[in-house]
Amino acid sequence: MSLPFSKSQITRLGERLVRANEPSDEDLTSLSQLLLAYDDMLVSAVEAVRNLGFDPTSRVKNTGTILEKLARHGGSWLKSIQDLAGMRIVLDGDRAAQDEAVRVIAEAFSSAEREPKLMDRRSQPSQGYRAVHVIVYPDGIPVEIQVRTEWQHEWADMFEKLADLIGRGIRYGEPPTHWWDAVAHVAEGKTPKQVTTFREIYDAAYRWHEALAKSAVALSDLIDALEEAEASGLSKDADEVVELWDDVRTDLAEFRERMSGMTPVSDRGDLGSVGS
Repeated sequence: MSLPFSKSQITRLGERLVRANEPSDEDLTSLSQLLLAYDDMLVSAVEAVRNLGFDPTSRVKNTGTILEKLARHGGSWLKSIQDLAGMRIVLDGDRAAQDEAVRVIAEAFSSAEREPKLMDRRSQPSQGYRAVHVIVYPDGIPVEIQVRTEWQHEWADMFEKLADLIGRGIRYGEPPTHWWDAVAHVAEGKTPKQVTTFREIYDAAYRWHEALAKSAVALSDLIDALEEAEASGLSKDADEVVELWDDVRTDLAEFRERMSGMTPVSDRGDLGSVGS
């Protein structure tokens, strides 16, 4: 199985998609053909991983996500992307089980034309995100396999939902989206005092979003410290460890409760809907 385009063709496609205000139908069709090829490869890779005893979920990135990433990384990114096709394994186990799963998966794909590549995001986290990624190359096409512990997955799922609410850029270390400029036109006709009041409310909500993002990353650091301590031999039954894990459960539950009442930044359209 091979891709329908050469690397240079994929690069040019990515560059055209970046430059265009509205992608052409022809380029969108080419992108769809590329995604279909990745999807076919992903099906066979998922089957191979299932045969190893794992239960992965899988996906090929959708057009919207790809266009967003192209805008962030540039057109040449399309030819070198490693996670266009990917799957995720959430383990009912600790770091030892994670390390063993990574070893088994890498060994299973070691006979491909390219050796599997490991990206240990436990030691190099990205804004709190931790997992081990195994990039495998069946037929030379990269497929990313995310291997997460249950706690890593719980946190990542929460943070992804938080990003949808306060700004996708927090996943890359950017501040939350400040929506004042998007709705400032509604201030037309208001008195200066009214505008100042609204701006203060918006700024206060924005500072709260900043605090949420920082707290979420700190919670990930706590989860990692506990998992690392357990991997080093600290008893899971120790009273202080049990208490800390209880704190983690409570914090995750509180994050989800707060988010349930929040309005996504993208849905805010007037000065009256300051909400959370």
